[in-house]
Amino acid sequence: MTRAELLDKIRGVRVLVIGDVMLDEYIFGRATRISPEAPVMVLRQERTSAVPGGAANVARNVAAFGASAHLVGLVGDDATSDRLEQGLAAESLTCSLIRDAGRVTSCKTRIIADGRHQVVRIDHEDDVPAAGPIHDQIIEAARPEIDRCDVVLLSDYTKGCLSAEVVRSLLQAAKAAWKPVVVNAKPSSLDSYRGATVISLNRSEASAAAGVEITSESAGEHARKLRERHRADALVITLGDAGMEVAGPSSFRIAAPRVEVADPAGAGDTVIATIAMGIGAIGFGPEIFELAAAAAARVVQHVGVVAPSESDLASLRHQVS
Repeated sequence: MTRAELLDKIRGVRVLVIGDVMLDEYIFGRATRISPEAPVMVLRQERTSAVPGGAANVARNVAAFGASAHLVGLVGDDATSDRLEQGLAAESLTCSLIRDAGRVTSCKTRIIADGRHQVVRIDHEDDVPAAGPIHDQIIEAARPEIDRCDVVLLSDYTKGCLSAEVVRSLLQAAKAAWKPVVVNAKPSSLDSYRGATVISLNRSEASAAAGVEITSESAGEHARKLRERHRADALVITLGDAGMEVAGPSSFRIAAPRVEVADPAGAGDTVIATIAMGIGAIGFGPEIFELAAAAAARVVQHVGVVAPSESDLASLRHQVS
């Protein structure tokens, strides 16, 4: 299958994205001098921006490819959730945001100097797992969408939406509906995802899960062991500029395209979104992971958390896989 044919098939896929949504906020400025108050630079603020992040950025990636995304997430009842909801509406993304007055909406504020140098990141977040009525509302919002989708994507940043109980209910519902489940997991929550179709971890996360430092050379062995331990159909370890290791019905290494990296933030969202769309379109195959690596290589060339642009997708379409 050619790259163009795969991209065409992806456009018809319906993806249900469930997970930890957040707002990615940026303050851009020009470094002018060293502060007389402390040994830090003084930035003259020039502009600000904010985009939906976390699981919301995963949904943005799905929509950017022309596929259909429905987002279920957990937010507070605050001004940040209003801004997040407005950002999703501006991009015509359909969503079910569960508001919990007892928590704050996750927000990452990045200070960027001279266009591309991140000075500091400030996180406002609440990581208390969903429980009680909030747990029930997440399940109730997701269950009818599982019947309508082609693939379920769980985006876990361990900020509370995907509690062990929520995950258990979602996996059961997806299994009953014969829908594949693709997961971007964290080491602390990995045990909850036993039996998922595809589990993705970055090198640091996989090392924590395996209890050893994983190298590019040992990634294949550990991917296979983690796949067996968590009974996944496939397990992926992303390795940055070394590509990704895939252990599944067949096992292989995908090389990463050589590019100049401006900002790696959000690359994992692009990878997991592309894998999920590919699984929903054609099932397991190396071409899915090759496309995911190529798409991630496009977004890391931009500053900030972004989804692939139209020019990025045009370039992907004409690349030979």
